[in-house]
Amino acid sequence: MKTCFKCGAEKPLTEFYKHKQMSDGYLNKCKSCKKEYQKGHRLENVEYYRSFDKQRQKNRDRQKAIQVRALQWRKRNPDKYKAHTAVGNAVRDGRLVKGPCQVCGDQSVHAHHEDYTKPLDVVWLCPKHHSEKHSK
Repeated sequence: MKTCFKCGAEKPLTEFYKHKQMSDGYLNKCKSCKKEYQKGHRLENVEYYRSFDKQRQKNRDRQKAIQVRALQWRKRNPDKYKAHTAVGNAVRDGRLVKGPCQVCGDQSVHAHHEDYTKPLDVVWLCPKHHSEKHSK
């Protein structure tokens, strides 16, 4: 057990990030406090993090890791991959036209599949409502 210096709560060590330079090997701020701080810090320094992320994206090891994860996802989800590809091709070729979000009318939309075996049978949802649909 360890006490977070930020919120004062006593929590198990699994709730703290490892940190070699600390005497007990764990950061003095719990994970939830650290995440809250980091989120605020990132918002306060948007330009710095944009340039940092762009530079990090150019790293060859990072690009390779992204490719490996993408291939793994494709192997685990062949039906989803085929459906996503079919929608992209149909939109590009004009066989499928994007419509507004069916919930709020927003024009920035994603294609939501109720059934991946019917790749062109989609519902257009904005990112917010698409995320909500998948979280149910």
